[in-house]
Amino acid sequence: MTTLQTAIPDDVHEALIAQAARQNISVDALVSRTLRAAVAFPLLGLNVEERAIRGNWEDFDRIMARVADVPPIAGDER
Repeated sequence: MTTLQTAIPDDVHEALIAQAARQNISVDALVSRTLRAAVAFPLLGLNVEERAIRGNWEDFDRIMARVADVPPIAGDER
């Protein structure tokens, strides 16, 4: 295993700590998972542009129609 050091903004660090706590995992584990997913995504040939081209607005509308039309949970508002 390799150790990676980086400087990140304080707000990002606080968000990492909060997210790791919500998932009940260490910050290291959260960062490792996230980096693994980010690196694996293009390696699998699934970059965002290619996936977008394969997208279908009818499918999107059909799926979104299943989402309940209710107000957001407190704290999720914009």
